[in-house]
Amino acid sequence: MARGRPAVPKAPTKFMNKKHRVIMMTAEGKYLVKTDKGTAYNPKAAYVKSPGGTVRTLANSSARVPTAIRPKAVRKVRSNRRVARPHVQGMGMVRLFRTPKPLGRPRKVRMSPMWNLPNPGMRKVRKNKGAKRGPRGLALLARTIAKL
Repeated sequence: MARGRPAVPKAPTKFMNKKHRVIMMTAEGKYLVKTDKGTAYNPKAAYVKSPGGTVRTLANSSARVPTAIRPKAVRKVRSNRRVARPHVQGMGMVRLFRTPKPLGRPRKVRMSPMWNLPNPGMRKVRKNKGAKRGPRGLALLARTIAKL
């Protein structure tokens, strides 16, 4: 009679790992594969066996893999990978991540003409525009001295 723990009942699934070893499921719902050295837990599916017996990769099949043995999603390389994407770079990124509607109270409009000088309606035109505005230079100095 065999000594030790009794074998855990395992049910084979239709999935296989990258070494074409059949992934089995225990009664508790854990997945394992039989290896040369024993059992290995937490395998990742790479192939699926169809009912006819053909083995296909997961990329070529529409099989729904359980999340416990589903492999990591591989990033698909774009066909035009060396071409710049202007809609994503620069201000396009801001457009992607901004909120569709501004939230909170509207911002106060700044009334200072210094930031909006090109706008002609912001600043009233002087009546004496172009005329000399007061004494300049030595004439001012001469008048102040004459008054003394």
